[in-house]
Amino acid sequence: LRIGRHDLADGGRVGIETGRHHAQGDVPVGQDPDRLARLVHTAHALVLGGAVAWSVVFWLAGGALSGVLYGRADLAGFVLAMCLTSTLGVLAGMQLVCFRNQGRARAYMAYSTTSLVLETSLTLGLVVLGGAGVWGIPLGGLAGKAVVVTAAWVRLAHELRPGFDRRLAGELLEIGLPLTPRAVVGVADNGVDRLCLSWLASLGQAGFYGLANRIGYSVFALMTSLEQLYIPQLYRLMFRGGAAAGVEIGRYVGPYFYASVLVAAAAVLFVEEALWVLVTPAFWPIKYVAAVLATYYGQLFFGKLVGAQWVYLKKTWYATPVSAVRLVLHLCLTLALIGPLGALGAALALLLAGAIVDGACLVIAQRQYPIRYEWRLVAPVMLLLYASMSWTVLPAFVPVAYPVHLAGRLTLFGGLLAAGARWREPLRVGVMALVRHERTALRASAQ
Repeated sequence: LRIGRHDLADGGRVGIETGRHHAQGDVPVGQDPDRLARLVHTAHALVLGGAVAWSVVFWLAGGALSGVLYGRADLAGFVLAMCLTSTLGVLAGMQLVCFRNQGRARAYMAYSTTSLVLETSLTLGLVVLGGAGVWGIPLGGLAGKAVVVTAAWVRLAHELRPGFDRRLAGELLEIGLPLTPRAVVGVADNGVDRLCLSWLASLGQAGFYGLANRIGYSVFALMTSLEQLYIPQLYRLMFRGGAAAGVEIGRYVGPYFYASVLVAAAAVLFVEEALWVLVTPAFWPIKYVAAVLATYYGQLFFGKLVGAQWVYLKKTWYATPVSAVRLVLHLCLTLALIGPLGALGAALALLLAGAIVDGACLVIAQRQYPIRYEWRLVAPVMLLLYASMSWTVLPAFVPVAYPVHLAGRLTLFGGLLAAGARWREPLRVGVMALVRHERTALRASAQ
């Protein structure tokens, strides 16, 4: 349970994420480097200040809090480590936003990919090779994020003179703190599965689930990296074209939808072979949990676009009630499925709750701001993703010979490659255009 996500640092992060859209609209990045420098370093100071304040609280009350969460009073340090890991995640997200808004796709991809690889490697190494057990989850993330965040800040500080602006700090907190209730509900939803596993099963089951989630979450991290390629143009189309831009947006995001789902499907279909290489046989059974979680993160593509639709419509307040509904549904499904299925039941509960709530949000957003998705191509790809997950998880319930299972997985992956043939060339062209744009931006900055 990443308990640190609902602290003041997260409120500052929400404000920074919202405020930087306004800042980017008022002053194009690169025309006012002093303002950008103050914004970046003020945001860092706010998050670090919140982290220090709440770290003291977690340290003093950590014993009681860990007793409530885990049934043990000796995990105060574990709670604090999770808090600090989340805080570094907030800082990493802000740094990536800065690179993205500067048009530096290569830097964005380098830091985000390095963070993903480093955190996953350290976590698996600590758990599997170092014998750190459940402690490997926060410590691996903490060490990996610390390295990447420090390197990125040094680079930004070299380019943007450090400074603090009290007026900007007030603006960021004014925007962000009212959205903190959504962060509170979000952290509860993110941690309800682990909490229920700790209470109803064991702390070991929660750690088992957390390790599988680390593998599944890598899909979401890669999808978020892809998001930085299309989201700036998506907002430009919305704000310049208005409601009439729905058709163009639908065509534009098609290739990125396909790339995101293809990444998720590859993780689902070949997680078993990946685990053979990464971990010892004792951890191979997490393949079923990881496959379900990778599917869940893959289906979140449309949730990213729904968020953009609500930003354009100025209906971001929808986020809190939607998160509350998701939490209630997720909790009910988790309680129902953990008993018979353990960690796999927790993963299935997350998948089902996300599909129901995100599907309803998609319908609502489409009524408010229609985007003409190419459903003739989108629907088969999504069906193949769910079929891939079902086939991968089937041996958990019915014995299936490995050659037969592998043949089925290869067939499904081939079907996905065939279904997205139309989108592969537009995706390549789009990525190359962004790389050229980054080079142009860097030359202009140098001049």
